[in-house]
Amino acid sequence: MSTAVASKRIIYIDLLRIISILAVIILHITATLVTRTNDFSTTSWWVGNVLNSVCRFAVPVFFMISGAMILRTEVKSIADFYKKRILPLVVPLFAWSLIYGLYYQYVILKTRMGAWEFVLDFGYKLLTDRNYIHLWFLYAIIAIYMTVPLISKFVKLCSEKDLRYYLLLWFIVSIVYLLVSELILRITGKEIHIPSLYIPFFLGYLGYFILGYYLFHFDLKPVFKHILFNAGIASFFLTPLLTYFVSTQKGSLDEMFYGNYSITSFFMAVALFLYFKEKDASISRRINDKIRIIIVSVSAASFSIYLIHLLVEMLIAKEISVDASFLRTSASLFYNVITVFLISLVVVKVLNLNRWITQLLFGGRG
Repeated sequence: MSTAVASKRIIYIDLLRIISILAVIILHITATLVTRTNDFSTTSWWVGNVLNSVCRFAVPVFFMISGAMILRTEVKSIADFYKKRILPLVVPLFAWSLIYGLYYQYVILKTRMGAWEFVLDFGYKLLTDRNYIHLWFLYAIIAIYMTVPLISKFVKLCSEKDLRYYLLLWFIVSIVYLLVSELILRITGKEIHIPSLYIPFFLGYLGYFILGYYLFHFDLKPVFKHILFNAGIASFFLTPLLTYFVSTQKGSLDEMFYGNYSITSFFMAVALFLYFKEKDASISRRINDKIRIIIVSVSAASFSIYLIHLLVEMLIAKEISVDASFLRTSASLFYNVITVFLISLVVVKVLNLNRWITQLLFGGRG
């Protein structure tokens, strides 16, 4: 990648991509530590819980980055948009669903499923998002991208005040309402349902998508930045503690504060986005051209790393004992995360040498 190309990139967005893909890898590697035991006093569980908790910003940030970048563009032709943006997601979804499906059936389960039976099973799982755990992200982002020809016009027609209204209502409906209903369920054992708060346009990941566009294009008042940033810092500390509390009450891992719509995940994601946006100018001044090229190269591979990293993890990651010491747990996690990340990155870059493989597996990215 040339220096000229790298210099045109938005460095804080690239850094957020790298940090988020590392966080995703940490989430998946620590998952076994927090799910294999209900003894929440072990060192390994606490190490897994802390790392898993503080990385919960990853998925919201990925949606925010996507919204910040893609909603800037003008969609002149829906057909061209589908060809350039959605098809490069659909093809890798099919390819990786097949790869993970084959590996799971014939390597992990060691089944003797016949070819036709596998095709039927694969087709059903592909249509219903039941192939492999991390591929749900592609289904979600494809669904959101399908709305972009309309949503991009919507956000450009909206004033800053209009977008703030949308985001406030989305926050109430998707974040606060979820928190309140979860708390009521745990305290009283009764579910609440308020029909007037079921507003489809204000539900789901679309809110994060538009939030990313808003934070990218508009500057918040210092007082709001201060509140959001401090709420984010508090959330990094509170999430593992709150997870421990609700899990001990339940008797098994309770993922109330692990969710992408949990209030702590929301504040962590916003705080991280705002922090790197604020530091963009100073970061750009401090890094030289060689470092910039490396950052851009790794950032460009983040989507491809996301697709391949679980396969790499299954092949090379070392299992961590649930009763391991702090030092052993930490060392093993560090080894697994760095090894999975680096091998995934190298494999992606090698596969990128062939443009047909790049198109098939990574939608032309990497």
